[in-house]
Amino acid sequence: MAYGNYNKKNEQQSLANQAEAWYLCNLLVLPGISFIILARLFIKHGGGDRSLIGTNHVRQTFFMSLLGGGLVFCGCTGLYLWLGNTGNAWMWIIMYFTLVHTSFVMWGILGLAWSLAKKPIAYPRF
Repeated sequence: MAYGNYNKKNEQQSLANQAEAWYLCNLLVLPGISFIILARLFIKHGGGDRSLIGTNHVRQTFFMSLLGGGLVFCGCTGLYLWLGNTGNAWMWIIMYFTLVHTSFVMWGILGLAWSLAKKPIAYPRF
């Protein structure tokens, strides 16, 4: 293996790990700020070759963040508009938020495990 390929492979591995880490930070620690950093990674590296592991993980985490934010916002707003401002509605909103948020955190943990194992994301493909 040539020395240049080894460095490029490590760079892609590092990029994949960074993308998954910022995705989980966006969900768990620093929402908003982490998404801005993830969007910056997407703008800089997301348009490259999709077969590279770094580009694959950057694209997946960016679009999963958009999908997660959209599902949480639209779902909670829809439930609030449908059920009104009642105690029963808030129970359903909290349950919906917890279910969707936990699902996206689990996808993030799987994505981080795949990036640490140097494997591309298999689903969903964006």
